[in-house]
Amino acid sequence: MDMAYLISLFGFITIAKSFLPPELNDLLMKWWVKLIRPVNPYCIFHIPEVGSNKQNDLYRVVQLHMRAAKLSKEADELVLSRDENDKEITFSLAADEVVKETYEGVTVWWSHRTEKSGKDSDEFEKSSFELKMRKKDKEFVMTRYLDFVTKNAAEFRRQLRELHLYSNMDCFWEPHNFKHPSNFDTLAMEPELKAKVKADLDAFLKGEQFFHKVGRAWKRGYLLYGPPGTGKSSMIAAIANYMKYNVYDLELTQVYDNNALKQLLVNTTSKSIIVIEDIDCSLDLAGQRKTAKEPKVDSNDDSKSSVTLSGLLNFTDGLWSCCGDERIIIFTTNHVEKLDAALLRPGRMDMHINMSYCQFETFKALVKNYLGIDSHPLFDTVKALLESRKLITPAQVAEHLFENRADPDAAMKVLIQWLEDWKPEEPVEETKAPVEETTTQEQESDSAPATSTPATTENGVTDNGITENGVAENGVTDNGDANAALSDDLRKTVSILEERVGSIENTLKQQLDSKTTVMKPDILSHIENGDSQVESDSDV
Repeated sequence: MDMAYLISLFGFITIAKSFLPPELNDLLMKWWVKLIRPVNPYCIFHIPEVGSNKQNDLYRVVQLHMRAAKLSKEADELVLSRDENDKEITFSLAADEVVKETYEGVTVWWSHRTEKSGKDSDEFEKSSFELKMRKKDKEFVMTRYLDFVTKNAAEFRRQLRELHLYSNMDCFWEPHNFKHPSNFDTLAMEPELKAKVKADLDAFLKGEQFFHKVGRAWKRGYLLYGPPGTGKSSMIAAIANYMKYNVYDLELTQVYDNNALKQLLVNTTSKSIIVIEDIDCSLDLAGQRKTAKEPKVDSNDDSKSSVTLSGLLNFTDGLWSCCGDERIIIFTTNHVEKLDAALLRPGRMDMHINMSYCQFETFKALVKNYLGIDSHPLFDTVKALLESRKLITPAQVAEHLFENRADPDAAMKVLIQWLEDWKPEEPVEETKAPVEETTTQEQESDSAPATSTPATTENGVTDNGITENGVAENGVTDNGDANAALSDDLRKTVSILEERVGSIENTLKQQLDSKTTVMKPDILSHIENGDSQVESDSDV
């Protein structure tokens, strides 16, 4: 076809459109599209904002993808907007603007179209995206490229998610805004361990198909253990911010029974973290499982919880744990040795993370966060001190760095002085007295009637085996303030009893003196021997 002919045809159509009615113009356009289709190397996909009288989710996906890929920056005309709660300005394409994107060597063109529809007061604007590509790339765009767009939009939507922290109240969750600043960049821990945790989280995030293929619930369990002040709570916040998951802080002592625990699980959402902190202190779930029948809980006592270890295990790994996908369960404890082995096995707690005392690499991360420096001449001194003092927590080091954050040199000197003067607190170990065999005399004493008055010796030992130094006959020793207070109370009680016995004796002697002349000698003998039942002359 001659080029001059085509130019003349374009000119004729342009002039004709200005004189022809709209209906005829539309007919000519359809004719023109059919005419050039065989020689047109491109094809176009239309993505309207509203389809079949409902919102088209793919339109929102394209908007998020363009924001994530920052495609709008190439356009000459942009529409700027910002929601009330957003911090960042949103840039979107103006009408008829076109931007280009290349993915795996294939180039596509995005354009934004608007047109008015309706009449007079009912007139409204219809928006749509157009995706243009070469015909030879059509199959690639329909499969791999659109799949890439969908995943990119989903990741960007996840990053925009506003997080919440939930606390349990009866069988329901109460939401709170969650804006904890902790993240893996600021988290003070060993770099190798940090990288391992992040890699595990990434694998979990992308593992939906794998978990379903092997027949496992899409969930992951983490046990954070270590002494107080080593960053267990900060680790939870960092995981939540990294995954963009809501956090459900489960307080087991506020859960009435196993059914309430199941109800709480059902009420959690996917893409969430369920946290039980200090699980060794939660109810009676530490140690080995009991084989005896569990005691019943008074239904009128709202302060008690009858959640059992079995109920908690079913919560974490039983059938009820499958009520929802993409969930992380985190337990924390200061004493991992106290936990039942059933709680720790793989499938429940898949990864055990030791939040240990402050190592040199941890110290370097803290210095970077608080002082903004990567090296210092005194680093070697601090390293030697940390290696010789094994029980320093990151929280203790951070406190000294925080107090002198404006002067790195002063902060380092103060920290070194503190490390040199630091002495570990000696743990108070419980001591037990040896258990002595019960003698015949002690058995006779133990079998005495409960109404008899306990005999008190000069050193404060009673028939019940309580001594002034807190040692009982059953081998339990006084090991603290509580036992010392108990010994004081017993001494006071014994003193009061002695006073009352003395008072009774004085009363009896006065009565005896006044009645000696009318009493028989054998009756007087009974009274002097302490017999509580006597007979007077009048009764004989």
